[in-house]
Amino acid sequence: MSEPDDERPESGAAGHRATAELEARIARARGQRSAEAEAEQTRQGDMSGMSRGFRLASEFVAAILVGAGLGWIIDSFLPTRPWGTIILLLLGFAAGVLNVVRATSDMNKANPPPANAPTVRDDDD
Repeated sequence: MSEPDDERPESGAAGHRATAELEARIARARGQRSAEAEAEQTRQGDMSGMSRGFRLASEFVAAILVGAGLGWIIDSFLPTRPWGTIILLLLGFAAGVLNVVRATSDMNKANPPPANAPTVRDDDD
């Protein structure tokens, strides 16, 4: 299929000028978008204390609920009532603690303290 004459790109100096102008506009838009994306990433990377707390609490509670739910399902199909629920509830608790420790470690690695931050002396010092 051929394009109609009025939709063909311009040729010559006018076409080159239009192409250069379009490339400049695209470059400006990309620069603007990357600056906005970088600002958004910085904002999301710096979690507030409340958002950290909600994340840790939700991971902890979710692990406990999943463990208790799986234990209840196992107890409903097998004659192990209440031991399946108790054991998997405890395993869910342990998994929750492990999730909180891992998430806290990841948060601390993502946002290390500044190099010029004052040190706090321990009781042993």
